[in-house]
Amino acid sequence: LSAVLQRIIELAAEITGARYGALGVVEEGRLTEFITTGITPEQRRAIGDLPVGHGILGVLIHRGTDRTPVRIADITKDPRRHGFPPHHPEMRSFLGAPIVARGEVFGDIYLTEKLGAPEFSQEDEQAILVLASQAGIAIHNARLYEETRRRERWLDAVRDITNAVLSGTGSDEALVLIASRARDLVAADLATVVIPDPDGNELVIRVADGDHADVLTGRGFPAE
Repeated sequence: LSAVLQRIIELAAEITGARYGALGVVEEGRLTEFITTGITPEQRRAIGDLPVGHGILGVLIHRGTDRTPVRIADITKDPRRHGFPPHHPEMRSFLGAPIVARGEVFGDIYLTEKLGAPEFSQEDEQAILVLASQAGIAIHNARLYEETRRRERWLDAVRDITNAVLSGTGSDEALVLIASRARDLVAADLATVVIPDPDGNELVIRVADGDHADVLTGRGFPAE
C-alpha cells in the first residue's frame, strides 16, 4: 500500500506541476501516515513529527465526505493557517482534496508551490480528484484485506484453544495458548493471564507470553 500511495502522490505532483506533495492517511480523525514527494529525507527528519492536523490540513481532515478541492493562492495569508514548524520549506500556493471511497474518508492529498504559475487551476482540481479516488480505493482494499486476515487469525485462535480444551490439555498449557494467541491478535509486546489466589487477597500471574514473561510468571500483586 505504501508503494502505491507514494506513486499516487508523485503522479499528483507531476500532473499538476506542484513542487511539493503529501498524502495523509487518516484514522479516527488523526493522521497516521504522511507520504511526501519533493522533500528530501534530510528535510523530513529536520521537520520532525507528523503533522497533527491543525490549520489548513485540519480544514481538509475535518470536512467529512465533502469532496470539493480546496485551492488557495497564498496560504501564508490565509486566516486558517497554523504556521510551519522549523526547517519546513516555504510554501504559498495550495491545492488539497479529501480521499474518499464508499462514503468513507481515508485521508487527503496536499499539493503546494505550483511551478510556472501563481496558483493551481481548475484542471488541476479535476486531476487531483481522480487521483484521490484511486488512493481511496487502494486504502479501502488494503484495510478490507487486513480485516479479513484479522478475522482469519481470530478464528484460527478460537479453533486452537477450543481443541486444546476439548482434548484435555492441562490448564496451564491452555492458558499459555490463550495468552500467546491474544498477544498475536493485537500485536502486543506482552500478554498475561492473571487469577486470584485461594484467599482472594492477591492476583497471581499464572502465565505470561512475550517480553519479560519469565520474570513476571508467578508474580503476585495485592488484589486492590
